[in-house]
Amino acid sequence: MEQTQSERNKRPRYGDGRVFARGRIFWISFCLRGKEIRESAGTDDRKTAERLLKRRIRETGADLIGAKPFTPPKQEKVTVNEILDDLVAHYERGGRKAIPREVTPQMRSHLKPLRELLGTRSAMLVGSRDVEAFISELKVRQRTNATINRSLQLLAQAFRHAVNSDPPRLNRILKIELLDETGNTRKGKFSPAEAGQVAASLPPYMADVARFAYETGARAGEILALRWSYLDGDGINVPGAITKNGEDRSIALTEEIEEILDRRRSDARPGCDLIFHKSGQEIRDYRKGWYSACVTIGLGAFYCRDCRDAEGRYVSKLDAVKQCPRCRKKWEVPKYIGRIFHDFRRSAAHEMWKAGSSIEDCMEATGHLSPSMFLRYADLFSKEEKQARQRKVQARRRDMKKAQATNLLATPARTAVQ
Repeated sequence: MEQTQSERNKRPRYGDGRVFARGRIFWISFCLRGKEIRESAGTDDRKTAERLLKRRIRETGADLIGAKPFTPPKQEKVTVNEILDDLVAHYERGGRKAIPREVTPQMRSHLKPLRELLGTRSAMLVGSRDVEAFISELKVRQRTNATINRSLQLLAQAFRHAVNSDPPRLNRILKIELLDETGNTRKGKFSPAEAGQVAASLPPYMADVARFAYETGARAGEILALRWSYLDGDGINVPGAITKNGEDRSIALTEEIEEILDRRRSDARPGCDLIFHKSGQEIRDYRKGWYSACVTIGLGAFYCRDCRDAEGRYVSKLDAVKQCPRCRKKWEVPKYIGRIFHDFRRSAAHEMWKAGSSIEDCMEATGHLSPSMFLRYADLFSKEEKQARQRKVQARRRDMKKAQATNLLATPARTAVQ
């Protein structure tokens, strides 16, 4: 005989939860730390709903004794794609600094394998084995450790953002151990002649950006956000809102910087307060022009994305029409390997220190907050400089040994005591 509505909604003993009906579908209700949680069982069969309720009661009990955190029903349904979307939206809003920005093509590229391999999975069910499988798949695709790590970092950030959002979308952070990137540290620097060549080869709107970067060692993001309203007497006051570390700093005006600013004044546009711009609009993506300039003067090259060696390194350089000589494939967006804009920052740091300034004074000019980070960027000694220092050390050692030998010969032999 079919149950009445009152029988279907009959309350069990306190603490056991309950099964109740909404129309033909059964729901379950249970408590955790004094808070009621309701969930649709998704069925019109009471016994199936009761089995789900018993499972939920066991899960809340495991949470109470600290064995395993309870996952609310809504969090079970949150996919990896959803938390990645939340991270992208957070990035576009500007994050903690609340400065709106566009997602870079590099970031989208690193998100792509995450969406492809993990995107439809429940985020709460993703664990270390899934991360290991993800790494293994990218290794099969001959991705380098550095490339894999960028995707893993975005995945970890997405989990942290989901946990820290209000209300939280997840109740746990995914712990990820990054791969070793030893030997992948960038050390590229420009000589004065190379810096001049690059600036001369860039599109006009980027030439002075490059010169400014080489003179000051400022980051690209800071330079492109500089405004005429930041000028104050003999310096440019850079607000913490546009710096990477959030600290205000000042860039002193030198003869070279004044010359750059004079050229920018001649290209000022009505209604545009930006010092560096493209026809009165913000410069958003300069990579295409940068790559072409560096390839033209021999400071970079385009490579086939498919042809790699066993360690995932790109091995086939493209010809003038961006065609691979191995697989004969033409590339619209090939892999670029060579000097990057950030190498100006390393160049400036290195030359400032080499000119005789103290590390503290150099840090004041470049905006570094810690000596260790400055030393990493400055790469204080090139291979030739390191070898020259070694020769000096060995020369001093040789002189010492000669002096010791001379002193020994000059000392009269001692006679034995009778």
